[in-house]
Amino acid sequence: MAEIPVRTPSFEGINLNLTAAAANDTAKCGAGYSLLVNNGSGSPMTVTIAVPGNTNYGVAAPDKVFTIPAGQLWSIPLLDVYRDPADRMAHLTWSSTTTVTRIVTKR
Repeated sequence: MAEIPVRTPSFEGINLNLTAAAANDTAKCGAGYSLLVNNGSGSPMTVTIAVPGNTNYGVAAPDKVFTIPAGQLWSIPLLDVYRDPADRMAHLTWSSTTTVTRIVTKR
């Protein structure tokens, strides 16, 4: 399990320096956090963010799946709903980590 580094832009700006996705990544989440994902492959891939807890009907809350098209850079808000109560992190899984890079930013 790898915690994705967080970068916070300053008045001067920042170098985002995306790093390779890893199986079972974790990330800080909540107000102002975003996951940047660059899919450098020639095929679409998915990132799944676990949603802990149950719905009002008592069944497990569905995980959120994002499909990132080939060659695209996406920004995904890391909402409070993704926070695991055990470690206070969002848990991510990738359909592929080959040529996929990511970073978390906080405004």
